[in-house]
Amino acid sequence: MEGWSQQVKYLSRRTEELQQLAKTRFQSLQDAAKDMLRLEAEVKSLHAAVDQIQVALASPDLNKLSLREQLTQRQLLLVDMESFKQQVASVQQCQSALRLPEEVVTSLPICRTAQSLQQEASQLQHTTIQQCNILQEAVVQYEQYELEVRNLQRLIEDAHRIIQDRPVSTNNIQELQAQIHHHEELTQKIRGYQEQIASLHSKCKMLTVKAKHATMLLTVTEVEGLSDGVEELSDEELQLPAHPSVVMVSEKAS
Repeated sequence: MEGWSQQVKYLSRRTEELQQLAKTRFQSLQDAAKDMLRLEAEVKSLHAAVDQIQVALASPDLNKLSLREQLTQRQLLLVDMESFKQQVASVQQCQSALRLPEEVVTSLPICRTAQSLQQEASQLQHTTIQQCNILQEAVVQYEQYELEVRNLQRLIEDAHRIIQDRPVSTNNIQELQAQIHHHEELTQKIRGYQEQIASLHSKCKMLTVKAKHATMLLTVTEVEGLSDGVEELSDEELQLPAHPSVVMVSEKAS
């Protein structure tokens, strides 16, 4: 009887231990599930931010703006992209909170999506900076052309004023001939100024086309599969994998 009593006590103790272990592991899994939901929310938030910037950069309306306006808009978008750093940090913090081995984390679909989004956010910033550099250089050159045009227009106005303001001499044939010759010279200069202005206008147009084309080539297209990938992650894909290390982590957490 005493042997049976000892065995019953042993089994009772083991039962309590197993119940406590199961309870601890269950709590750990619940915590991990909550961490996974937080990660999913942060990934969706980062995806929305990246997508919003991509849509703005790819907008046809942006390309219709002047070079200066395009540059200003992209600089504002770069300011908005500063939030990427905080969002990426939040995603990484949520991934660390999963307390899973690295090989398990990298195998999760949501974590692979997060990694792709982080790379895309970084590439998006880099591309926009390149676009701003191209536009900045183009704007400087464009404004130089505009300054030259204004100077030429002022020379034309001065020449017209000289022609209009100088009285015609009718008493002296030599003075009249000299005036005619001078007016012809001024008219020739005006024609030359107008040709230079036309050439500068052509350069401005070509500069605008080249700058816009260069920025369009640099525009980052949306990452394949990311548009709907986050929304379409099933509950099954978001669950923790049946991996032995999960049990080990649960035991450590207890």
